[in-house]
Amino acid sequence: MNLWHGLSPSSLLSFERLEPEPRRRIREQIQIDLLKSVDPDIAFFQELNPISTRFQQMCRELGRQGVSQPDLVGTKLFGWGFPLHLFSGLAILAKPIFPLDVVKAVRLSGGQGHSFVHKWASLQLQEERFAIFAETTRRGIGRVLFINSHLHHGLEATEAFVEKLKTTMGECELSNSAKSEMRERLFAGNERRNREMSVLLRELEPIQSQYDLIILGGDFNCEPEGEVGQRLRDLGFTDVWKQDHPNEAGFTYDRAENLANHILQDRFPSTLMVQDLSFSSKTKDSLVKLVQEQERRPRRIDQLWIRSPLRNVKQSRSELVGFPNAQGMAPSDHFGLVAELTIE
Repeated sequence: MNLWHGLSPSSLLSFERLEPEPRRRIREQIQIDLLKSVDPDIAFFQELNPISTRFQQMCRELGRQGVSQPDLVGTKLFGWGFPLHLFSGLAILAKPIFPLDVVKAVRLSGGQGHSFVHKWASLQLQEERFAIFAETTRRGIGRVLFINSHLHHGLEATEAFVEKLKTTMGECELSNSAKSEMRERLFAGNERRNREMSVLLRELEPIQSQYDLIILGGDFNCEPEGEVGQRLRDLGFTDVWKQDHPNEAGFTYDRAENLANHILQDRFPSTLMVQDLSFSSKTKDSLVKLVQEQERRPRRIDQLWIRSPLRNVKQSRSELVGFPNAQGMAPSDHFGLVAELTIE
């Protein structure tokens, strides 16, 4: 489950909070209550913010142990620095009967120059993405590898969107150079996620034979029907939701079903900028509207994938959790995915 840090960049030195502080505290308590109710053996989280204190809080309140990795933090020393408020990270939590050991933390993208990201200190001048690998050994199952990842959030260029964009650009009579610039920007998000997945799979390849079961999950920021998902299927991974619900959409990011949080999230900058291009106001308005529709569409971007060449893995159920309560408050702008696996 992506727990949603609820922040938006406001300047080079600060991220603004998208919700009032009292509301954020209520929402975080709803998260804790939900997790106590679900009572997962293993949990993958993204956007714990601040990772330093929220990780410890969740371990303590849920009676779990785990591993964590900062990912979006900026320049910090002992949690203090810039940009203000941002100290987000990944975590894998487990019940004590599944003792976790860190295998490695993998930088999937970013990190050029002298960048480094650690719990106590960091020097990060641009967006970076990470995955965290952890393992456990369980009698009757064997050695298990868990991988929690959070891929780049840039706009996803789906086939349907590409066709709409072509039509819009034709109607606006854009020059060939303008069309070329738009295409380059359009596919930048897809290309970066593909590179990130290449890094993840490259790190997995030399160690994968050591494990009886691999569980890969996280916020992929792209739908499983795309190229990233196809690469995982080609490697023998099974899409947990699709296996259990072949005819159900399973949207984990759905504005219509989670309106209160998504209205706040609307203040986050667009993932495809067109305002800086030399277009007429009418053309910009058309493109902005199209991009907005693509960003706000419901989609299944939070996923769990499993692979076990030596074990028979059966699913008894998978479901979405974290829907709004009677007051319309949901724990995140994403819904969580819960899967129950039987290993034979």
